[in-house]
Amino acid sequence: MGIGLTSGVSAAEVLAAVDAVLPGTGGPVRLATLDSRSAEPGLVAAAARRGWPLTGHPAADLAAVRVPSPSAAVADRVGTPSVAEAAALLGGGVLVVGKTVHGRVTVAVARPPDAGALPDPDPDRSDRGGPVTTDAAGEVLHPVGLRLARRHVVVVGGGATAHRGVAGLLAAGAVVTVVSPAVTPALESLATAGALTWRARPYAAGDLDGAWFALAATGHPGVDAAVADEAERSRTFCTRADDPALASAALPVTGRAGDLAVAVHGAADPRRAAGVRDALLAGLGDGTLPVRSCGGGGGAGSVVLVGGGPGDPGLITVRGRQALAEADVVLVDHLAPQSLLTSLAPGAEVIDASKLPRGRFMAQERINALLVEHARAGKRVVRLKGGDPFVFGRGFEELQACTAAGIPVEVVPGTTSAVAVPALAGIPVTHRGLTHEFVVVSGHLPPGHPQSLVDWAALGRLRGTLVVLMGVETAPAIAAALVEHGRAPGTPVAVVADGSTATQWSLRTTLAELPGAIGAAGIRPPAVWVVGDVVDLAAPGPVPATAAAAAAPACR
Repeated sequence: MGIGLTSGVSAAEVLAAVDAVLPGTGGPVRLATLDSRSAEPGLVAAAARRGWPLTGHPAADLAAVRVPSPSAAVADRVGTPSVAEAAALLGGGVLVVGKTVHGRVTVAVARPPDAGALPDPDPDRSDRGGPVTTDAAGEVLHPVGLRLARRHVVVVGGGATAHRGVAGLLAAGAVVTVVSPAVTPALESLATAGALTWRARPYAAGDLDGAWFALAATGHPGVDAAVADEAERSRTFCTRADDPALASAALPVTGRAGDLAVAVHGAADPRRAAGVRDALLAGLGDGTLPVRSCGGGGGAGSVVLVGGGPGDPGLITVRGRQALAEADVVLVDHLAPQSLLTSLAPGAEVIDASKLPRGRFMAQERINALLVEHARAGKRVVRLKGGDPFVFGRGFEELQACTAAGIPVEVVPGTTSAVAVPALAGIPVTHRGLTHEFVVVSGHLPPGHPQSLVDWAALGRLRGTLVVLMGVETAPAIAAALVEHGRAPGTPVAVVADGSTATQWSLRTTLAELPGAIGAAGIRPPAVWVVGDVVDLAAPGPVPATAAAAAAPACR
């Protein structure tokens, strides 16, 4: 019989593991293990109680034995892919009982060529209530989605690994208890907020009472093994972060695509599993994976208001891409990332809802009506616009129109150009010790216009950062008003045109010189300009989000 075990096991633990495999043994049994473990007091005492010979073998000898259930984690730790099976088979013979894990003891049984028949292993041992966890290597896992909402779950450990596990459990709605003398600041914050219960002490037997699921993540093999052992005895599924093969449950790599949860098991090759997951999520997100939810064609329709970001298609959110992949109808404006339209599903209808500056435009009332009309026809409708729907995007007007008509509507925020475009030009809108506020203002109406809602006098008195959107043509009037109401004429100004695109470029000037500089440079919309001392902090050139933007010149 081959024995693998961790430090500090008792004779009772060893004998319980042996008896779980060979109950009522009366014949001769030889115990074999790794030489560095052959002096473990618990193992020595167990062998002495039964009068069985105990032999230790060097790791190099065990590593030379081919075993049915290798474990990469065990091989890295002790130099052989399986202590139990290799030790049992070292003298030759036939494996009778493959490697099974019982708490902190691993057992395998072989019939050596020079011995008589050993007692048959109990075929019903898995029904006797004892620990029966097997090694995960080479094992076919049964994928199960656990409904843990409002169910008690215990996490033993408070480090980064435990933090990751807690994040997923809270997302599933579990009632989480963390047992650990110390935890990460993030876990402490969650405990303070009442999102979880923290028992600030070491693990103790009984901590898993009433738990549906457990995670052993202390990083100490002895403690994690004790947690897994208690879970086995109480029939609570448990996973071990240090060695998943020694626990009853294996966590998959996961991700979400809308309301879909993607989970991939790959115990033997976790990196490959992560790659498969990422490929699935990418395909679901951009529509290249031809799997769409049922709907459309006369059923209940819906509307999703999607912020496409400042123009670079890579800056749209994951949820925004998912909505586009599901869309039957897309109403899009000219400031949205146009290349996203190439990834739409075949047959998706595209409606141009652009509003060109001082030019052609689709009336907002018409846009609202089209959203309602197509949704009532059972279509999944996406309203795709540049920036964020609720930052000078009339998104709330569209939401009001949909809700008034009883149409379900979802808002997907986007990256607003008010922050993103300056950032891509190397300009922070805030900086410690320099500014404590920034203001975003629409410049589509000049100061003094009867319909303007902007208090330009108040903006002139501010000391922080001012970001102006839609203010190219009105820049001379705005600059004059700011200076008139107190802003220094020499205040730095940066104008960033075609932000986040391959043609992005920027101009640096001052508030007093802005009108002439814009005219001389021939700047046309779309452009964002920034007023304030943060402009002087600008990096030497743009800080691009993508390789396309990286090729853009810093200025011209």
